[in-house]
Amino acid sequence: MSTKTRIVALALVLLIASGFALYAQGQQGETKPIKIGMYADLSAGSAQWGTDCEKGGQLRVKEVNEAGGVLGRPVELIVYDIKQSPTEAVNAYTRLAQQDKVAVVNGSLLSNTSLAVSPVAERLKVPVVSRAMDERATTPAFKPEDPEKEIAVNPYFFTTQPSAFQQAAIIASYAIHELGMKTFAMLYSPANSYSQYLAYGFRHYVEKNGGTMLGSFEYQAGDLDYRAQLTRVRELNPEGLFLPGYVTENANAAKQARELGVKSVFLGNNSWYKPMDEVAGVAADGSYFPNNITFDDPKLQDFFARYIAEYGQEPRLHSFSGYDDVGVMIDAIRRAGSDDPAKVQAALAEGYPFEGEVTTIQFDPKTNRAINIPLAILKFVGASIETVDFAYYAK
Repeated sequence: MSTKTRIVALALVLLIASGFALYAQGQQGETKPIKIGMYADLSAGSAQWGTDCEKGGQLRVKEVNEAGGVLGRPVELIVYDIKQSPTEAVNAYTRLAQQDKVAVVNGSLLSNTSLAVSPVAERLKVPVVSRAMDERATTPAFKPEDPEKEIAVNPYFFTTQPSAFQQAAIIASYAIHELGMKTFAMLYSPANSYSQYLAYGFRHYVEKNGGTMLGSFEYQAGDLDYRAQLTRVRELNPEGLFLPGYVTENANAAKQARELGVKSVFLGNNSWYKPMDEVAGVAADGSYFPNNITFDDPKLQDFFARYIAEYGQEPRLHSFSGYDDVGVMIDAIRRAGSDDPAKVQAALAEGYPFEGEVTTIQFDPKTNRAINIPLAILKFVGASIETVDFAYYAK
């Protein structure tokens, strides 16, 4: 073989080898994980909610990967602890969007953190799917004085459960139309936007539908003694007392109210669920509150079995939240045919119904909030929780 022939042959070998290397690199790129994110409180006051949400989300990812992944690729869920802090939430979201390059983020359950992240999401353009209930997370210009007014939506923030005004209207409607109540008072925290907007929504519905608010009482962040406010409630003697806080605040208020002799029926929010029964004890007996699920629902039993097999414990409310919200995100990636955040956002904005474990989740394009989701009306009866009705949001 001549020198010239050897040079040509060597060049062909190098060309073929480089082609195989590029092909292999392309194949490797195609099988890289699709990254999705989650920021949640894993170590502060609402850590139980956050850790349950993470477990539900990780179970969804595991099952999806065992079934072949999405678009032929595995899914990776990256989770950061925000310690119940709006600043930490913004930092976590920014890291997920800019450093981890995720396709979509599952936002915290907490309204205060979501209000901080919402404008950042609109700027960085990586969509967020959340359970925050404050209307301003998806519609920043929302005004409690005119809740029915249509306003501009943040195209990059979506919420998967009824909003604060909607949930408040559901329990207020049940109290007025089913329990026959006419007079009400409420105790809430203006430092917690979740509590505050539930209170605003409750008052709006009561006054619009013939009821009377005898008193609205506030407490500050960190307060655990409400006896001064509850003494005034006892003097007013409303038929219903609305307590829209987190579990610790609700339980303390219920126990202190009964110790002071308050006779009102307690009306709660969806934070009245477990472990509210354990913390409040007999003081919660006879209370009514809305919730996303009833644990005796037959269709949920298969999830119970899968969750117990994975974690050795029964799921709680936000185990379902994490599982279904991550399901919404993965479904959007699948329908988009891409992990490009812009395409995923467009898929979410289509308002396509997703069949979740608990219910069908579909976004209203006017608000980016879930629509047509029924809530159970539950009641504490002794040591048990009974389902007494189901209700949809009605203006």
